[in-house]
Amino acid sequence: MRSTNPLSWSADLMSGLKLWQRVMLVVCLCAAALPLWFAARNTYRFVDGHQTRTEGYVHCKQTGACQGAWRLPGGQQGSGEIEGLSFEYDEELITNIPLYAGPDWAVADRSDLMVRAVLECVGTLIGTAFVLMVAAYAKD
Repeated sequence: MRSTNPLSWSADLMSGLKLWQRVMLVVCLCAAALPLWFAARNTYRFVDGHQTRTEGYVHCKQTGACQGAWRLPGGQQGSGEIEGLSFEYDEELITNIPLYAGPDWAVADRSDLMVRAVLECVGTLIGTAFVLMVAAYAKD
């Protein structure tokens, strides 16, 4: 009879694997958890950023990467890549583009940060479930 204790399930899984399979399981679980770092960064940015506007012109390359400067509360100057802007901003020489930014990052739309964080968490859950499913089949 199987125990419903989650610790015994994980112990059963690990005891049924060969040493190299255990090592691979740990490596794969660590790799599956890596997107959590990006999710945490995006969540921190979502909470810690400020509504602002660009100062001067934004310079965009044809590849889509845009660089610009902005002012934060307290007079602090921010600059760097602005995610979510398209190339036409540079063609039309628009100023005062609304941003959500920190000292060294900016996004055109604040909600993009939370969408990315949720997708990264979902990716971690799916990856972890897949790795554990493969490990359970490898045990048998």
